[in-house]
Amino acid sequence: MKILLISENVPPQVNGIARRIGHYKEGLEALGHDVDFLHPEVGLDKVIPHVNPWNFTARMMIIIPSYFFRILCNEYDVVHCVLPLNLSGMWLMAAFKAMRLFQKEKKTSLVISWHCNMVDYVEHHSPRFLLSLTRFVLFKGLFAILPCISDRVLTPTKSADPEIVQMWNGRSGVCLTGISKGSFSPCNKNSTWGVTWQKEKAKYLRETNCKFLLVCVGRLSPEKGTDELIKTLPFLKDCALWLVGDGPHRPALEMLAKSQNSPVKFCGYQKGEALHAVYSVADCFVCPSLTETFGQTVNEALASQVRVALPNVPVFVEAYSPVIPNDAFWKPLDRKSMATAILRQIERQACGDTYGIPDLSKLKSWPEVCRDLVEEYKEASNGHRQLNPVNIITFPLWYLVTIIASFFIFYLAAIRSLFGGSVRVYFSTVPDRVQNKVNEIKRKSSF
Repeated sequence: MKILLISENVPPQVNGIARRIGHYKEGLEALGHDVDFLHPEVGLDKVIPHVNPWNFTARMMIIIPSYFFRILCNEYDVVHCVLPLNLSGMWLMAAFKAMRLFQKEKKTSLVISWHCNMVDYVEHHSPRFLLSLTRFVLFKGLFAILPCISDRVLTPTKSADPEIVQMWNGRSGVCLTGISKGSFSPCNKNSTWGVTWQKEKAKYLRETNCKFLLVCVGRLSPEKGTDELIKTLPFLKDCALWLVGDGPHRPALEMLAKSQNSPVKFCGYQKGEALHAVYSVADCFVCPSLTETFGQTVNEALASQVRVALPNVPVFVEAYSPVIPNDAFWKPLDRKSMATAILRQIERQACGDTYGIPDLSKLKSWPEVCRDLVEEYKEASNGHRQLNPVNIITFPLWYLVTIIASFFIFYLAAIRSLFGGSVRVYFSTVPDRVQNKVNEIKRKSSF
């Protein structure tokens, strides 16, 4: 097949979507398919790239009109657009859908993959007074057109974002997530980085007078629930925590850990062999997020044969109950339940109990996952739907509104970049930064 893959999240970005999409491209090409890849770094003659104003580890793009029409001149078997947002991808999907009105034989299958629990994301990030308006604009406006311009929607698990998926009325499937079993492996504990992390672990446990190390890998943002994990540490005697990753919530989490006097080390972003190895030294891997669509870091920890503890939410139960003991799931937002689940896994680790050690044979490889993705593409080809008259009438207005929105996002990204990522955070931390500067000047002048 000839496939157009459109994504704003691509390697070397470190988020789970980027890694997943990068593996999809490689896997599809390895299966012999011809993949054209449209992404923010494809070239300034094709797109205008900029940072994502809500997540500075990610990128966005505005497709240039001349390249937009060049793409439409190609004959694709499948156009796969990675969402949410990605307005350039949505514009192309709508255009290909309109072109199908004039195609008699070969018709392009249009597939959307949805990689975010947008309902939860809006709840966490939208100001309270704008919540109702935001929900209306997104779910009754921008996203409402998606089932009209696509044949099928795919999500990393069946449980992901049901409010969005139900809009397709059964035209839904799963885009599974694989694991690089050679990269994420218990053998990494003996690698150069593994030995380094083991030394750091031993040193940190001595410094904090702890016996066990918990590791959590992920972006430090409010919806990830990392604050709940830190607040649970007082119930976890003898346990220290490493947070691997970074994000806008880090200053607040650092203050929280300091106020509790909890043993928390912020390791920042790690990649490559350093990331692969850090899992292997954990006594237990913990993911406190309630908003994941799959949880790639959990998959990576399991591939490293590290014991895992998770909240009992539909996505995690669907994805990981075949691999993780039932008592390793805790009741969401219940800190005592969280502590109990973690301590059970720690106790098994400490006494050498083999129960609950992840079975690597139950984890899918990327080649397997990509073969399943091709089957989803074939399923989409059996469910083509044409535009209705209402869509044809509303398309010009929709294009106008979304083009205006794309430039608003572009300028918002530029403004937030000036303030290091967040105007609100910048101004809220000005007094602290001024006071720190004053204290530093006083300290230096005292010598």
